[in-house]
Amino acid sequence: MRTRSLRMNYEFARVYNKGRFVTSRTVVMHYLPRPKRDKRIGGSVRRNRMKRLLREAWRLNEHMIKPGFDVVLVGRSSDPLPDFRQVSQDLLKLLNKAGLMLPGEVNGLSSRKDDGNENIQAR
Repeated sequence: MRTRSLRMNYEFARVYNKGRFVTSRTVVMHYLPRPKRDKRIGGSVRRNRMKRLLREAWRLNEHMIKPGFDVVLVGRSSDPLPDFRQVSQDLLKLLNKAGLMLPGEVNGLSSRKDDGNENIQAR
């Protein structure tokens, strides 16, 4: 199931003002259950790199996340920028800490067999 990105300013404001947050060394995660019906990283290159890392970490782990929550991820300034593995681990830690992981996905461990080898192919 693909998640919907927040687009409007009022959606972000609602999550920031009424939601909760958890933090790690590299990521701040704000979250809020959906209703029924900062410091910025300096420089555009660094900011966009962090944004790409966060989006990819979310994309690869969204199957383990409970539906029905609006989540805002904010990259924290750090020098040097963290690598993808660190961002992904921090995201999983925050999701678990916030109680947003699906049952059976505790600590980011899914029921799928994973031998630890990641094959990345260019599209």
